[in-house]
Amino acid sequence: MKRIEVIYGGVKYTIPNRELAAVQKEITDAMAKDTPHWLVANSGEGILEPAYLLITTGIPVAVVDVMATVSSASDSPL
Repeated sequence: MKRIEVIYGGVKYTIPNRELAAVQKEITDAMAKDTPHWLVANSGEGILEPAYLLITTGIPVAVVDVMATVSSASDSPL
């Protein structure tokens, strides 16, 4: 399963079943248009609730490919 983690306003959100490159492109395209854009993500743990993150200039956003992190950790010897 693919999962992207988004850090927005210091809070973690997740986007399931999407590739990192696709999420990056969506954010980049939104910023290039210089018009507000709503990125759909999930909030919470267990019971997820939809979250709509406003992508616009001046709001820092970070994206993390969680599955790549998990793969890297499982490859390293402990």
